[in-house]
Amino acid sequence: MKRSIALSMATLLSACQTSTTPKEAPLEAPQDTTVMSLNQASASDAGVRVATALTQRYMDTRLNCGANSMPAFLCSGIILRSTVPAPGSQYFTWNPSPNSQKSGGVSFSYLRKDMNFKSLVFGQTSGFIFLPVLNQLPGTRKIEVLCTYPVDGAVLLRDKPGCGAHPYAPDLSRRCQTIGITTAEQWIANKKKNGWNSCSFDVRDSMNQLAADSFYQAIRAHNLGNYFAGAYDYSELILATWPQNIPKELPIEAFYYITTGLPGAQKDQRDFYAQTAGKVVPVIKLTLPATNTGNAVFSYNPADQVH
Repeated sequence: MKRSIALSMATLLSACQTSTTPKEAPLEAPQDTTVMSLNQASASDAGVRVATALTQRYMDTRLNCGANSMPAFLCSGIILRSTVPAPGSQYFTWNPSPNSQKSGGVSFSYLRKDMNFKSLVFGQTSGFIFLPVLNQLPGTRKIEVLCTYPVDGAVLLRDKPGCGAHPYAPDLSRRCQTIGITTAEQWIANKKKNGWNSCSFDVRDSMNQLAADSFYQAIRAHNLGNYFAGAYDYSELILATWPQNIPKELPIEAFYYITTGLPGAQKDQRDFYAQTAGKVVPVIKLTLPATNTGNAVFSYNPADQVH
C-alpha cells in the first residue's frame, strides 16, 4: 500500500541572442497542464486510498489474522507513533530516539474501533503510521512487535526493551505471562493492587499459538478498565528498534496530524521526500473519537500536502 508518487514539472526553456543586438526576453514554454493535472489527480487518488484503507483497518475488529499465532496487529488496526519534528534537520522523526537506541524498543500506540483513546502521548499532535506486516510491500523492513500495554506502559524506566519490570513494582510489572497473568481480568486485578503493576502482554513471534490471544487480552483490558479519556489512556506497543537513517526501508504509510499538528506532518512529508529521493507519503488528518464508542476519522485533503 506504500506508494511513491512522482510529481513532474514542465521545464523552462529560454532563448537568447548571442550577437551584439539587444537580447530578447526569455521565452517560456507553455506548461503541459494536462500532465500536471493528471499527476495531481494521481496523488489525490493515492491519498484518498490511504485514508480509506486506514478507515477500513480501524473498523476491522478481528481477533487474529487467520491463525492463533498471528495477532490482529499484523493485518488490522492502526500502528502509530507520535513525534515532535525538530527545527531544520537536527533529526528525522522516523529515526529511533537515543533512548530507543539504548533500550532496543520504540514506543507506538494501537488505535482500533475496540481500542479507542482521546489523546496522544505528551499531548503531541503529529507522527507517522506503519503499515501492518501483512500489508507491506517487498523491500520494506518487517519490524517485530515485542509487547503491548492496555495503557501507557511507563516504559522509560523499565527493563529493556521496555517490556520488562518497572522499578516501582519490580515483581508484578514484568511480562504478564511470566507472572501468571494471561487474561484481561487478571491484568485489571493486578493493576488495582498497585498502579505500577502494569505488566506487558508478550506478543513476540516466539509466543506462537498464544500470540493472538495475548494481544486480544490487551484490547479487552483496555476496555474493561474504561481507558479512554485520561492523560495516559492510550495503548502502547513496543516495536524492535531499527537502524538509523533507513527511510526507504520503513513501512511508513502516512504522516498524520491531529488538531494543530499540520505543520509538523508537513515537515515530516517534506523531509521524507528529500531523504528518499522523491518518495511521497501522504499527510492524513486524524480526528480521534470524542467518546469511547465513537469513531476515529481519517481524512485526506490535497491542501494539506507539500508534495
